[in-house]
Amino acid sequence: MDDRMSFRRFCGFSVREPTPEPTAFVRFRRLLTSLSLDKALFEVVTAQLKIQAIRIKVGTIVDATVIA
Repeated sequence: MDDRMSFRRFCGFSVREPTPEPTAFVRFRRLLTSLSLDKALFEVVTAQLKIQAIRIKVGTIVDATVIA
């Protein structure tokens, strides 16, 4: 998030506010997966996007971690 203002804005961080250390998001994703909550979270976010008629037409690389 330190190199992209759009990421900071999306996550709710101001310009001067410190962001979590880089591995925090990877560790959080692993925790969600280990608790089998990743699919449920994805479904909730997808449902919210559909309600607001938001369509995602292109993908974005979040990190280089391969997810099965």
